[in-house]
Amino acid sequence: MDAEQKNIMLSDGAAAVASVDSSANNKVVSTVWNGYDCVFSNDDYLKKLQNGDIHHGQNAKAEVSTDNPRMSFRRGGSRRSLDDFGWLRQLDLRSDVLSIEEIRDWSFDTLQFEEDILVEVFISMLEFYDLLKEFNLDRETLKRYAFAVMHKHRKDCYYQRTDIEGEVSVIGTTANASEEDCKSSDNGHHVFCEYHNWYHAVSCAHACFLFLTLGGADQFLESKDIFCIIVGALIHDLDHPGTNNDFEVKRNTELAQKYHNDSVLERHSISEGLNLCARNPELDWLKSFDNVEDRKYVENYITEAILATDPARHATIVKEALAFVEEGPKAYDSVTSESLSESVELTQFDRANLKHRLFIGRLFLHSADISNPLHASFDVARDWAVRVTTEFSRQASKEKELSLEVTSYMDGLDSEYNIAKVQISFFAFMVQPLFDVVGKLFPNLSHLNDWGEANCDGYREVIAACEKERGEG
Repeated sequence: MDAEQKNIMLSDGAAAVASVDSSANNKVVSTVWNGYDCVFSNDDYLKKLQNGDIHHGQNAKAEVSTDNPRMSFRRGGSRRSLDDFGWLRQLDLRSDVLSIEEIRDWSFDTLQFEEDILVEVFISMLEFYDLLKEFNLDRETLKRYAFAVMHKHRKDCYYQRTDIEGEVSVIGTTANASEEDCKSSDNGHHVFCEYHNWYHAVSCAHACFLFLTLGGADQFLESKDIFCIIVGALIHDLDHPGTNNDFEVKRNTELAQKYHNDSVLERHSISEGLNLCARNPELDWLKSFDNVEDRKYVENYITEAILATDPARHATIVKEALAFVEEGPKAYDSVTSESLSESVELTQFDRANLKHRLFIGRLFLHSADISNPLHASFDVARDWAVRVTTEFSRQASKEKELSLEVTSYMDGLDSEYNIAKVQISFFAFMVQPLFDVVGKLFPNLSHLNDWGEANCDGYREVIAACEKERGEG
């Protein structure tokens, strides 16, 4: 690969080194953001990134219903100050049964609903494709399985945290977890996940459902693939501890040793999700795939799709997607992550090609996993942002207490100003390049980056307000 190194300085002061592959048709750019390999489709994108003019979402509008809000506990006030963490919305939890039309909508927001209602949302997405009938899946078994998955996720964050170790006063949780369910595996304290919880699981499954239905990708997949994508998304972060793979590796935990430091939490979630079926006949939907080959197919598809949610695999997935865009399906069949050659006319995905179908599953689970910044509502995107950054802050504090190397981008997220900065960078380096190529592969999804750009404009308003308050504006 003919690569040129470029030192770049972004408009917000962040520095990075980019590698530009000039042998590729559109000069594929590789760089690193906060330890993760990132890929841009061309160096024009890099120039815009450096100039600070890549985000212009003023014309990105979305029709979003504000009916039936819910009330959640909010950690801060409504003022916009440097210490304001009032981004968790005040909303009333909905408990009404949803129609498939309401679910099949970009404005759908999992955070508006009681936990139990989301079990029915999961079942409804499967029923939309008539999958229960096709595979002779028992509805009650699937419901029990979904409830088990719900309870195996750490609880949501509607509480007032009193210290970094997780001793909390719970306020308004929608289901009471047992003491054993809430215990951390390493220190015995109650652990709550603001982000990696049941709501995130259903949010990812829902995003995949929209990619399939409204995005039109379902025409390229078999029914088994669609089932695996929705179920895989539901369990992709099962039993997530609220810290990342690197934290497991740095502490040399049992899980890190078990999985040889490779996609540790993803492999753990796969194991936990499939073992729910193996351990309890009442939850075993896998028995419906009584053919050995079908069962292996489902297990393998779910495994490969969930492994794709490891952020360490981000660059590989983007490169594979770019190869498909640049060269078409036939070229993709033999492409490696190191090569992109002359462009040929793009043709449709080949539904008969397992590699193509598995690629769609891997692409969609990874895309859904980082799709919150693209929500049609800035309030929803901002709610998710404070959740994930709260988990980051807790990990950074734990790393300091344990005398571990502190993950730099997780440290100092003590104000909405810093959170807004991180969200803009995350969108620019990870989300926007990925969904740029997703939109090229599936044109009905090309509008999603417009909403992400609009949300970044919202974060810029936050930054400007904070700088004005500081007297920097």
